[in-house]
Amino acid sequence: MKNFVSGLVFLLLFLGACKWRHPAGDPLPAERSFYMGFTPFPYDISQQAVDETYAGILRDGDFVVAHFDTGVPWNEALNDLPFPANVQNDIDRVRQYVPYDRPVLLTCTPNHTDRETLAHYWNANGTRQPLPAPWNTYDFDHPDVIAAYIKYCERLIDAIRPDFFAFGIEVNGGLRLHTAHMDHFLVLADTVYRRIKHDYPGLPVMMSFQDQSYNKTKRELFEVTRRLMNYSDYMAVSTYPFWQYNQPQAGSDPDAIPAGWLSEMQQLAPSKPFAISETGYIARDLVMPSYGVNIHGTAGWQKAYVDKLLRKAGDLNARFVNWFVWRDYDRLLNRLAHYPEWFLVWRDNGMFDEDGLERPAHPRWREWLNVPRNR
Repeated sequence: MKNFVSGLVFLLLFLGACKWRHPAGDPLPAERSFYMGFTPFPYDISQQAVDETYAGILRDGDFVVAHFDTGVPWNEALNDLPFPANVQNDIDRVRQYVPYDRPVLLTCTPNHTDRETLAHYWNANGTRQPLPAPWNTYDFDHPDVIAAYIKYCERLIDAIRPDFFAFGIEVNGGLRLHTAHMDHFLVLADTVYRRIKHDYPGLPVMMSFQDQSYNKTKRELFEVTRRLMNYSDYMAVSTYPFWQYNQPQAGSDPDAIPAGWLSEMQQLAPSKPFAISETGYIARDLVMPSYGVNIHGTAGWQKAYVDKLLRKAGDLNARFVNWFVWRDYDRLLNRLAHYPEWFLVWRDNGMFDEDGLERPAHPRWREWLNVPRNR
């Protein structure tokens, strides 16, 4: 954030023509309301990368996010069968690294990455496998889908013993009003939410929500969100504001983030706790030709975003903030023969670059981490 002429800024604020900001150079607060953490997304396909990532996120945060967004072992969950070894290993790995006195947010989801259709199959062949029959004919409200998903959630909860649980990820992103997918998802959300609340009465249960959508207006996004909030204890927001969907070829200066960022989402459920379920910011240019995206990014802007993000989280009395990528994962992508172009969105979000070199955002994050938490 940059210095500015205070009189002009106050005038612009009064006219509603400038973006929300704290003045540059503001001292850090005496305390913070929120946990700070990361997902253990590794930067490479190696045991060393897994070890270093867990060590780094435990050092650089005071909570951890166990994020399962690669499909669901539908058949095994429904029939109470052992999970495939690769699935079970990913579940067990969380508590192999994360001590039980470290708070954990556990997230899983019944939707695919399009955030509109049923999650693909996670089986011995890998993640996001095609759904076999009859699962490929089911929607969210099918009794077998709901029964399998509840069992899956409860097996995850029993294994990981989280402090917070999200049973849906970015659930408002793809769903549309007055569609079968939306109607069917509401049936699942109602049933799963009530069951988990009954079986784990002390556990905060939620879903996470995007603050932008690729397939609907902002007004419709907010209405979808309101309806889904009936089944969520928290307003947990997924936000990556360096890419404004209506401005795919712009800079990522945090001062240009729209004025209502995060506050508008919080106001959709002002009586519920607010949290940031995932976020990040590019430190280099993001170029995705098939999406028409060419966004300029810098390490300096990433650092400025860390400060803007955490001050805003404090203003909204947030419960936790999750920075998704700890270190850039260029090495992982270089090992893959093919990958979707959208994998690039988070590649350069790390507090460390692909060579493990510290970016300016990291020391600032650490300064905030040293501020005492007030809960």
